[in-house]
Amino acid sequence: MKLLESPVKRRTFLAAGVAAAAAWASRPLLRPVRARQAQGDITALAVSRAPLNPDDSLWGTAQPAQVTLNPQNLALPRLKEAGAKDLRVRALYDADRIAFLLEWADAHRDVDLGTVMQYRDAVAVQFPEQPSTTVPAFTMGQKDNAVTIYHWKSDWEFARLFDVDESYPNMYGDWYQFSGVEAGQIPEATDYLTAGRQEYLTAAAVGNSLADPRAQEKIGPVQKMRAEGFGTIEPHSHQDAQGRGVFRDGGWKIVISVPREQGRFRFTAETLIPVAFAVWDGSRNERNGQKAYSIWNSLSLSKAVPSALPSAVEPGTIPKEPSGFRWWLAPALGGFGGLVVAMMTAVVGLRLWRTRREG
Repeated sequence: MKLLESPVKRRTFLAAGVAAAAAWASRPLLRPVRARQAQGDITALAVSRAPLNPDDSLWGTAQPAQVTLNPQNLALPRLKEAGAKDLRVRALYDADRIAFLLEWADAHRDVDLGTVMQYRDAVAVQFPEQPSTTVPAFTMGQKDNAVTIYHWKSDWEFARLFDVDESYPNMYGDWYQFSGVEAGQIPEATDYLTAGRQEYLTAAAVGNSLADPRAQEKIGPVQKMRAEGFGTIEPHSHQDAQGRGVFRDGGWKIVISVPREQGRFRFTAETLIPVAFAVWDGSRNERNGQKAYSIWNSLSLSKAVPSALPSAVEPGTIPKEPSGFRWWLAPALGGFGGLVVAMMTAVVGLRLWRTRREG
């Protein structure tokens, strides 16, 4: 016991007991921090081909990450409550492309803009245009520090030509001058562009892809955009995205596939890339800045194709940690065993202190 008779040793022993007790008591406070840290960690798995089909079996090999979404209330027009609360993200990549599978719950399938006050369901992936510089603001970048945004639009995939006559199939059309169709017929947007006078479909005539079904068909359902802050978003000069979506069981499953080569950088296993996401719920009148968004999350690429692919992970589940000494020791000390150790250490330290004081 001579080793424990030193005042310094006794104080150290007593302090260790108090610290252990405090650490055990603070476990509930530390759990949310750990959960938030793990929540934004997205790892892309290397595969022979990055799938485009949301139902491809390869997606079962990717570990899902749950990303929290917030209502956009930072700038006008603000949104008090968003329809989507979280987003499940998986990522796979091959030699040329990286694909994201994005899943979220949605009560309604909103794909058409045929009448007034109808809005689309949509989702977007965002990352810095040049990650090697200072990370831009997650709010669509900032001046001289741009972001790249890949925006999937439900109507561009499922309802490019959906118009008023599809919403009201029994309506009658009198005569649309300069549309290129006969009297009594209701023209499509493409009629003005191919058989009529383009200037009477003004937005499409000046190159606005939102009004030109031909441009939408050429681009596909995912449009590449660029922004340097609020109100600066515009179509990218080079469109290179692929995408496909499916609505099933009360939710969307969307694949957004983009090239690994992005002009100013390349997605590699040696680089952590900040990524952010946004979701629009059309049935809740969400559009433009009214949306659900995430802050930056880190994306990493696995270095090689694993020899044994992991089994499919059910959506919403958390993968188990690997077994081993350091993995069972931490829970043991953090649970009931940790409480016992802390109490015993504190009691021994207190008795040594009282013995010293009485002596």
